[in-house]
Amino acid sequence: MTSLIALLCGFLVVIGGALSDHDPLSSLFSLTAVIIVLIGALTATTVHFGLKPVLTAFKSVMWLAKPPRTDLHAFIDQVAEWSSLARAQGTLALENEIEKVTDPFQRQGLQMIVDNTSPEDFAMILGIMSEKVGRAQEQPGEVWEAVGGYSPTIGVMGAVLGLIHVMMRLDHPEELGEGIATAFVATIYGVGFANLIALPLGARLKHLARELERERHVVIQGFVLLSEGKPGIVIRQNLQSFLEDADKPKKDAAQEGDEPAGAAEAA
Repeated sequence: MTSLIALLCGFLVVIGGALSDHDPLSSLFSLTAVIIVLIGALTATTVHFGLKPVLTAFKSVMWLAKPPRTDLHAFIDQVAEWSSLARAQGTLALENEIEKVTDPFQRQGLQMIVDNTSPEDFAMILGIMSEKVGRAQEQPGEVWEAVGGYSPTIGVMGAVLGLIHVMMRLDHPEELGEGIATAFVATIYGVGFANLIALPLGARLKHLARELERERHVVIQGFVLLSEGKPGIVIRQNLQSFLEDADKPKKDAAQEGDEPAGAAEAA
């Protein structure tokens, strides 16, 4: 949500700058420039990637409001429970748990546990799946970065087209100033759209994709430990070591307060 607010602030900065110079807002709007820059950039990007990745990139904008994160704390607790169940009743007992898993990646991992896949093959297969998923999640960021690369050049093209139109009306000198100003609106659209929207959006989406890849690494490690038959407490301690400091569970304040008191009594 913060990223969406930041994008809106970028627009407000440009509009505020124009208003501070007492320029009418109508001077910043040109339907012709919109068609040339936006449609032109999207057309070039579609040629680059194809239609489906471009449509996926637009859908991925919603990641800014609600990124598809994995609740690692819940996953660690779940794997520890699966380990206790498998050690008590065997891995076939986990077959009833597969339907309860909503994440396709985790569902596949649990299915492989039920199928008694060896730990060596387990890591390799899930690693290949993770790479495939990661590639699909990183592509929307690449699409938006490509849009940001094409937009400024197409904006210059729009400005040149506008100047050509102005030069054809030299017999109307009273229209030259307004015509030249309108021509350069396309350049503003191209540079502004690239640097205020497309490029930052692409970088943000690629950062989110890398975060999801880190989370999948923890998931893979959890399933490898589960396939090795490790106890739940060992799995929990191992996986929590992969979490960042901000994500690690905090100690109970009461326990922290009891430790010095116990030490004092012992002394």
